[in-house]
Amino acid sequence: MNTCPNCGKVAGLHSSILQGCMCQYSMQAPPQRTWVGLTTDEIAVLHANYPNPQGFALALQAKLKERNNA
Repeated sequence: MNTCPNCGKVAGLHSSILQGCMCQYSMQAPPQRTWVGLTTDEIAVLHANYPNPQGFALALQAKLKERNNA
């Protein structure tokens, strides 16, 4: 018996027959985005502008979010 790896219901009995199965939506993987990092020079500039560890970490996080549209 083939079962759905996502919800465990019997394959072929999804959607209209068994209400509540969202497999048709959740088994579709979202497209992968390419990660955009920072160059060594960009990191050095951030470190120079934010010498304390907490400020540097926050600036680094903000720059990566900006680059990756997160």
